[in-house]
Amino acid sequence: MDRLVGNRLALAGAVLYLLEWVAIIAAAVNVPAPFDAGSADVVKAYSGHAGAFGWAAGWFSVVLLGRVLFTVGVRTALRESGRPQALMDVAVAAMTVSVALEVATYAVATGIAQAPAGAEAVRMLDSSAHVLDNVVDGPLAVSVLCTGIAMWQSGLFARWLAGVGAGIGAVLTVAALTLMGPSRSGALDAATSLVLLWWVWLLWVGVVLWRHHRPAGSAAPDPALVRDAG
Repeated sequence: MDRLVGNRLALAGAVLYLLEWVAIIAAAVNVPAPFDAGSADVVKAYSGHAGAFGWAAGWFSVVLLGRVLFTVGVRTALRESGRPQALMDVAVAAMTVSVALEVATYAVATGIAQAPAGAEAVRMLDSSAHVLDNVVDGPLAVSVLCTGIAMWQSGLFARWLAGVGAGIGAVLTVAALTLMGPSRSGALDAATSLVLLWWVWLLWVGVVLWRHHRPAGSAAPDPALVRDAG
């Protein structure tokens, strides 16, 4: 089979994931703090925000699952198009790990905001949350890399679309391998700015798969309309 069979899962997952910005904005989430923040600034970031951070942590525990849903959507499309790729199993597993780590980060942040601890204790706990937040990048990057490669190998998507995904994943994977730690936090932040492009890519792939969704029993589309999807 050389026709892309899309679905609505990927776009629904991308949109669900991006709803994280509702909580980021509404709860004014600005933690974990940077490694170089002073103790007084860190305490101020947490003080009085336990309720807002607790609500945000619960929100994240639901909407971040959209990343997993997106990856499952791509895997499902490849399988139903007759081009299953084993790398997509790795992509789904890695994305699940990244979501679990990120949800844990904000659960820890909520605990810090609730705990009656001194400035130094808050600073230490916040540093731990910051490292936990950074290691989210590793499994997320591996998932994006595997997804881009799988799309390329399937031959069902435009080469540029698959290549952008693989490229973003490769850069983020290298960053996770080499730039972790406070002394390289600036370089890590620069590398992870590619996440902005990744968000666009998520939505684009989701729209492509939505456009090629065929309800059960419907007629197959004209091959000319699905060639070089993307």
